[in-house]
Amino acid sequence: MVNAFSFACSACGKCCNSPPAMSLPELFRHRDLFVGCIAIGRVPRRRLHEKLRVGKHENILSGAEIAAFDTIADTLLHRAGDTFSITTQGYDYPSLARCPALEDDGRCAIHFEGKPVTCEVVPLDPLVPDALQHLVLAGRNQSAAYLGADCIQEGERTGAALMVAEGRIEDASAKDALARRRASLAAEREVWGKTVFESLRKDLFESPAALARVPAGGFLTISIAPALLAVAGVSARCRQLCLDYIDSQLALIERCIAQALLRRRLDDRPFTRELRGFASAYQRAKAILAVPVSAGDSSSQPSRVPYVEAYLSGADR
Repeated sequence: MVNAFSFACSACGKCCNSPPAMSLPELFRHRDLFVGCIAIGRVPRRRLHEKLRVGKHENILSGAEIAAFDTIADTLLHRAGDTFSITTQGYDYPSLARCPALEDDGRCAIHFEGKPVTCEVVPLDPLVPDALQHLVLAGRNQSAAYLGADCIQEGERTGAALMVAEGRIEDASAKDALARRRASLAAEREVWGKTVFESLRKDLFESPAALARVPAGGFLTISIAPALLAVAGVSARCRQLCLDYIDSQLALIERCIAQALLRRRLDDRPFTRELRGFASAYQRAKAILAVPVSAGDSSSQPSRVPYVEAYLSGADR
């Protein structure tokens, strides 16, 4: 069977039904548009000879494919018994069923002004090896989110880019976006992810009761404050960037809650509570960061300072 899929985006907005995963620099850039949070999810470990099947498409995992999954886990993910993803992303009321960047006509307001890399990766998945991306496309071709979009089609199609074929990413722009998203995830893991993971290890990752809060196939969302505190200690410049971000976020959360109160939807209430929790966490982080740093107490790794400052400022683009 030829495992080939073509893709042609019509900018219909069907897949833009929630805020996207975004790196910390991307959230800093769009601080007045997206409420930021940390999303924690389980990533299933794959086993040799495990059968993956999506509709008529089937693959029995080989040693090379298991090694590819392990490489992704070692560079992008976190392990504590199970394997977990820890990423930053935008947050909004699910009842809105749309990305905050969508305009009234369904077009993306930031398409040409810093669109998140993860949006460029769509419909591929950076946590899946290239050789198995056809299964990702097969699954999304059948998902309700893409129903009626006809953007993903099996085989080569006129007017559409051949996305994957025979275990290869054929589209050059998609291949580049996938590489950039993986590089971004690897950087996030190094800049703040490992620190946050270790801070949560005992109370979350090593607690079966706490891990029950991570939904199957979904994410546990928590405040982004731990990530901010992890990077703010690198330098005075990083600290100020984080303080500026917090002030913008507090104003944005206030606006989001005010709009939700006007909608008067019962299903919005849990998310209003969560946003208020985010605001409280921001205030606590702001109080911590307001304390002046003593001389010689700014960074235990001075060599990291230029890199992290450039990263948060978006100079790594």
